[in-house]
Amino acid sequence: MNKIESNNKTYVALQKGFNLRWPITSEDGAQRIYICSTPEEVQTAANEALSQGFRITVRSGGHCYEGFVSNRLDTAEKLAIIDVGEMKGMDHDAAGKVKSPYDKDGHGYQFRIATGNQNWDGYISLYRQAGKTIPGGSCYSVGVGGHVSGGGYGLLSRLHGLTVDWVSGVDILVAAADGKSLQFKHVRADSADETDRMLFTACCGAGGNNFGIIINYYYAELPDAPQQAYWYPLKYDWKWFQAHPENFTKLLQAYWQWFHDNDANSNNPDPAIGNGGLFTLFKLNHIKSDDNIVLAIQYTGIDGLVGGERDKPLNDFIQKMNDAAGKPGVVHDAFLLPNINPLGRRDAGMTLSMADPLMAMDWIYVTQSINGSGNNQRGKYKSEYQIENFSDEVCKALFENLTNPDDTAMTQSLVQIDSYGGKINANGTGHTAVPQRQSILKAQYQTYWTDPKEDDVQVAWIRRIYNAVHASTGNRPLLPAYQGCYINYPDVDMKYVQDGSTQIDPNWLHLYYQDEALIDRLIALKNKVDPHNLFRHEMSIPLQRPTR
Repeated sequence: MNKIESNNKTYVALQKGFNLRWPITSEDGAQRIYICSTPEEVQTAANEALSQGFRITVRSGGHCYEGFVSNRLDTAEKLAIIDVGEMKGMDHDAAGKVKSPYDKDGHGYQFRIATGNQNWDGYISLYRQAGKTIPGGSCYSVGVGGHVSGGGYGLLSRLHGLTVDWVSGVDILVAAADGKSLQFKHVRADSADETDRMLFTACCGAGGNNFGIIINYYYAELPDAPQQAYWYPLKYDWKWFQAHPENFTKLLQAYWQWFHDNDANSNNPDPAIGNGGLFTLFKLNHIKSDDNIVLAIQYTGIDGLVGGERDKPLNDFIQKMNDAAGKPGVVHDAFLLPNINPLGRRDAGMTLSMADPLMAMDWIYVTQSINGSGNNQRGKYKSEYQIENFSDEVCKALFENLTNPDDTAMTQSLVQIDSYGGKINANGTGHTAVPQRQSILKAQYQTYWTDPKEDDVQVAWIRRIYNAVHASTGNRPLLPAYQGCYINYPDVDMKYVQDGSTQIDPNWLHLYYQDEALIDRLIALKNKVDPHNLFRHEMSIPLQRPTR
């Protein structure tokens, strides 16, 4: 264990995570950071910090979008970050003999993944050791601890569901009875104790830093990794849509329609129509950021291969998108992978109306090549789960706010609309805390910058576009068109009645957890396992329902 304080040369850097907005200044950040590499070090560090009057927060990859890990809640507070990013590793036993040292009943699993792993650590270890994978995100440096606990998803989720749909057991440090120290606990969906069962559910989607420090995730089984995949990054010219704005609306509506029409078929055993392996990142870049809209497509057949009859869903999707746009997309040079099939590849800039077998790659190399997390810089984010199709009014709001020539500072701004549904919806909520199982798409509003002087203009822009899209429902993504927000893309604006207000919206928990019974259960669990509120931040699960 390495204890970092202000006299250490790494202190200022280690106060920060991916989003350099936090802490606001070094004086607003943690006075102490514990770097831990074993569960016992985590427990020792946390107990020491608590005994000395520190509030503790937990960090694995450091990708929290708000200041929940890095910021003190008030100037008088003492804050310590428990950094578990060095607590890495994976155990695998095909016979299911991997066991938790904290499980008195000795349940067996095939896999144990420590929460300090980053996404890429997990992917490469699972692939090399077992030919398996987990349907998680593509950003390599996101920590498993926070990603999974918030219900992480990725490019294989339409085929295999969410990360939490595969979790079978969890090791977690929770508050001891004295409220001043932590103790180990192993929980499962079938734990004998009702509170333990609910704690397992909370670890599977309610978000990190709410109930304790998650140490390990266990899996009874995991899906096979695909063998092959296509990676098609298509671009559509903004100038075309400025001249033909009606085609922008058609493109968005066709995008939703295809995934709606194909949502129910994602598990069909016929490889000609099985389409859960088609996942897209639809990047509506601000025109000051990129002259193009980019539709990045990963495709693999349900048997993990591509080519022939398997490619029908992909060909159909590309054709429908091109028809709606009124002009075919072309391969985007900047997103073309360098190590396409050695047998040859088509030139960047080619027009695509159907799959090209020369674009096939080994799936693991697609995953490696698209795993960028971007630069550490300042950022602001918003999110929504989308059930219904884009209305004409929503398309207009997106178009106007993404093509405004006066937004000169929006050089790294976009709305990314990911495909969703498929196996995610087919699985249902199960033993997870992710009730959003009817959505077809999932959007992330993003803006990035480096100069602190731009904070106000950047935040103002993302609020403006988000509020314009949701103008008819009080600037909130509400039913029936939307299914709320994603807790792994937290946004403190959603906690308050309006942007910049200090008045709490009593319904903000509903945006992230949807189901009133689930919210009641999470609050009741908080009172049972953390009654002293040791684990708290600005949007943590509270001890009682929020009021204005």
